[in-house]
Amino acid sequence: MRSLGFEIRAIPLLIPAPSHRAMIENIRKYTGLIIVLFVLVIIGFLFMDYGNMSGAGAGGRPYIKVDGRTYTDKEFNQLGSSSYQVTQTLAQSGDFQLYSFLFGMAGDAQSQGEAMENFFAGRMLLRSAKAEFGVHPGEEEIDSFIRKLRAFTGTNGEFSQEQYRNFIERGIGRMGLTEGDIRELASDVIAQTKLAEILGAGLSTDRNAVAKESAINGQRISADVARIDLDPIEEKIDPSEEEIKTYWETIQDAFKTAEKRRFTYLIAKPTLPAEPAEIPIPAEDATEDAKAEYETAKAAREATIAEDRRKAQLEAGGKADDFLYQLESQPELTFEKLAEDNKWELKTTELFALSETPEELKTPLRASSSQGTAADELFRMIVTTDPLSKISPAIAIGENEWLIARLDETEEVRPQTYEEARAEARARLIADLSAAALRKATDEASEKIKGALAEGKSFADAAKEAGITAETINLPEVTAGYQGDTTKAPSNLFDAAKYTDPGALTEPVIESDRAFIIVVGNREIVKQENAELALEAGFKRAEEAARIAAFSSWLTSRTEAANIETLYAQ
Repeated sequence: MRSLGFEIRAIPLLIPAPSHRAMIENIRKYTGLIIVLFVLVIIGFLFMDYGNMSGAGAGGRPYIKVDGRTYTDKEFNQLGSSSYQVTQTLAQSGDFQLYSFLFGMAGDAQSQGEAMENFFAGRMLLRSAKAEFGVHPGEEEIDSFIRKLRAFTGTNGEFSQEQYRNFIERGIGRMGLTEGDIRELASDVIAQTKLAEILGAGLSTDRNAVAKESAINGQRISADVARIDLDPIEEKIDPSEEEIKTYWETIQDAFKTAEKRRFTYLIAKPTLPAEPAEIPIPAEDATEDAKAEYETAKAAREATIAEDRRKAQLEAGGKADDFLYQLESQPELTFEKLAEDNKWELKTTELFALSETPEELKTPLRASSSQGTAADELFRMIVTTDPLSKISPAIAIGENEWLIARLDETEEVRPQTYEEARAEARARLIADLSAAALRKATDEASEKIKGALAEGKSFADAAKEAGITAETINLPEVTAGYQGDTTKAPSNLFDAAKYTDPGALTEPVIESDRAFIIVVGNREIVKQENAELALEAGFKRAEEAARIAAFSSWLTSRTEAANIETLYAQ
């Protein structure tokens, strides 16, 4: 594996845990048999039909099919879910290129699971395109990309070898990833950018159109605003039982119960050693040498505590890994028996929906995992015909704990009966009727205000005559960066008014709980400093947007043609 120029150090020999010693003794005992098996595996590879592998060579169960090729759950975890989570983590440092890759691959997913599947399928299609278009990022290019990532930038603004090593050794190992996976991810991110440039090369950006848009966004506008609240309208709406039932019947497929799951779980916590004794604080009149010795001793104590905690956490993580390994390799062992052997307390939940998560399972995931809580991760578990699919991996939670759970029971989503759905159906019906009534009241008030303004009346008087009781406001200087009081005016006021002629009403701004009627007073172009630089920046943004749109369109087309099929439910 190509390195990033790091110093190679000797790795200290670790004494294996008791379970590992036994495994090593077994290996020694059956050395001859292992050699024979190894030879047979090599022979098998020599005679394998590579044309019909369909991804099965990586091991694991068939999970997803993309463009005629079947990929296993192991391949999906490596190149899909785990890589998606790593990209999320790295992007949080503020790298636009990673955000663009993440959202470009995930598409318009409606859930985390769907986003991961889209991400995986997108990467597979992108990899095919790399060969098709001849886009092959070199090793030096990958090195440069990784070194520029903000996640690996130290306090001096330069690449931090220590931060990168910590991320590789501690951040991704438990997700089943290696440094090679990070380099492959970097290669795909670079390739997406290059492919977008190729696909967008034939698109032209009109500099005049960009200049006009820049001038429009540089306006200063004055406006009068009137507000109509939803609450008084909604209070008057009381649908009959027949109306509610008729409404439910027309959209009853929209009313479903939430999936519920019951788990038996344990939480492996590190056993933290006793902290070293506190260092006595020197007296105020102590010598500078004494004070310096105190600071040195205090720092050494804190370092010892941090190292002890790190070792304890690693030990707990190792025990959690051993637990899962024994559960998988020794079928006669049960979840309960192994937990008892490790002196870990088992807890069993009732059936619960994600919205009704027990308090202990609301514990946040650690930064190295995806965002959310322990329960979020448990509800992402996908069950197949393999009994072990009901066992979660060791999930990093809280500050230093590991959660392992067994899915005991699932209550599937089903359509609700009318009795179950009635309250929600009534609420939805009232919301729909209220929204329609708000729109109607806004349109009627707008027409009345137009007529009153034509007669020469002030906006405030016109609003009162139209039946608007909320106080009107005048905003003399609204610009593209407007951040006024959003309780009295819409946050998108500038966008609503920037194309409207002085003296005219904008299109009403309808929000979920109110509506705004706006009349524009004046519009003037404000001369900007460094206007040419701003225009050039706007032009580059427009070009970038065109390239992203071109790539998105290409990926959508390729995805539709790829006939993506999930196989895990079969």
